[in-house]
Amino acid sequence: MKSKFLYFIAVIPFLLLACNSSKKKKAESASLAESKKEFSEGFHLMKNNCFSCHSPNAGIQNKVAPSMASIKKHYAEEGISYKEFAYNISAFLNNPSEQNSKMPEAIKAYNLMPKMSFTDEQISKISNYLYHSDIENPDWFTKQYPKEMNKHIKSNALSPLEQGQQIAMNTKGVLGKNLLGAIKQKGTLGALSFCSIKAIPITDSMSIALNATVKRVSDKNRNPNNAANSDELKVIATMQRAIANGSKVKPQLISSDNKHVGYYPIVTNQMCMQCHGTINSDIKPDVLSKIKTLYPNDKAIAYKENELRGIWVIEMDKE
Repeated sequence: MKSKFLYFIAVIPFLLLACNSSKKKKAESASLAESKKEFSEGFHLMKNNCFSCHSPNAGIQNKVAPSMASIKKHYAEEGISYKEFAYNISAFLNNPSEQNSKMPEAIKAYNLMPKMSFTDEQISKISNYLYHSDIENPDWFTKQYPKEMNKHIKSNALSPLEQGQQIAMNTKGVLGKNLLGAIKQKGTLGALSFCSIKAIPITDSMSIALNATVKRVSDKNRNPNNAANSDELKVIATMQRAIANGSKVKPQLISSDNKHVGYYPIVTNQMCMQCHGTINSDIKPDVLSKIKTLYPNDKAIAYKENELRGIWVIEMDKE
């Protein structure tokens, strides 16, 4: 009896060790699964929101923005840690400016990109994918991109708020690509002409392509067709208060019996000031003259950086 008791006592440490080892393996497996999930989500965020302007094909002609390979090259300098890399990417995406950019030559060539309404979590996932992928390799687009498309198919459905944001980002990406092209070819005056003629038709065509109602509205509209209604003005006021209090403005979702309506902020940055800033110091006389010609009842001036310019409104049918 005594020997059996001693045997049991002796075995206990091994049982505990085996139990702890099993828990450790489960924790490591869960951690690996989460990292794979974040990596996949980072790829999809870039594919849906970044690649339309920042092509993963480094050799593409007539670019409107630097390729992803070029961005990786400049931000992931030799020896840079992931933490520093992610910090620099986040600083620029949260506030696109010359001070926050590591690519001053790209700004001269393409102008500043518009500010995108990514959450901190989304920026983290984009940084994670960009840093740890091989997107900078010359043959990544032709050889690896098709494999990535198959490998990173999302198994989990997007929430209505995320679906709306993806639609807003896709539309913003297409508009941004065309706007940057107009600026590159004809300067700020060319951008004004583009916005006057093409912006709303492009938005409408994206509504059809993305199977949702897509519009941009503001409390200080330039085009009369972009004036916010009473419900939209309430959302704008809420977001303006958040910015005034120093908080990061967040998208909102309102659902009814058969619709989801998502509201997503449009925040000004340095590039916006050319057409929406202060007269004379930001807006040049020839640009101001063009604005008055195209938009006699314009309200969209005297903005400063990091103010709410307006909102995207995305209306989706409930499935």
